[in-house]
Amino acid sequence: MELDNLKDLWRDLGQNDVHQKSDEQIVLILQKRSRSPVSKMKRNLLMELFAVIILYSLAIWYFLATSLGHYWEIALLLLLVGVLFIFYYYRKNRLLAEMQCVTCEVRSNLQKQLSTLEKYIRFYFVSGIVLTPVAYFASGFIVLFKYPAQNGSSVFAASGAYMVFVTIGLLLTVGSYFLNKWYIKKLYGQHINKLKELLQQMEEKEPIL
Repeated sequence: MELDNLKDLWRDLGQNDVHQKSDEQIVLILQKRSRSPVSKMKRNLLMELFAVIILYSLAIWYFLATSLGHYWEIALLLLLVGVLFIFYYYRKNRLLAEMQCVTCEVRSNLQKQLSTLEKYIRFYFVSGIVLTPVAYFASGFIVLFKYPAQNGSSVFAASGAYMVFVTIGLLLTVGSYFLNKWYIKKLYGQHINKLKELLQQMEEKEPIL
């Protein structure tokens, strides 16, 4: 129904007396259709923020409380990653808010913002794959190097435990790729595809002068 209305409005663009009115109606139709996927992405982003704050706060508290703060380096590492995510959240949330602007040039503005959003998503995907093994191995080596100071024996002497640690790290690295790919597609990818379809429909409805 909305596509039929959009088609009729584009046809009316050839008439000067209804040109401005048609433009306003087109904006309303397109904003109504595009607001839904953008709103869903904003909701998903907010849920991610809450999850990060809760989980990272608990993890930071745990490592600070363990053995009277012997593993404060891990807590600091988690704090750094959490702060980076909050900064990422702020930037992407501001971009999504701009994509809901009803006074902007619809198609050109949406194309530019969608391109920027895809760059944010790619960065999020790559950083997730990289940070997962980096955080795991960094935390592991902090524990391995600090543990002898508490027990007077070297953890590296247990070669079997070391191999298990490395194997888990490699599996975690591979698993993070597929998990991040599924996760990002579910939270953002499908909604970005809807916006791309909207842009394509807008181009198809553009009048030929």
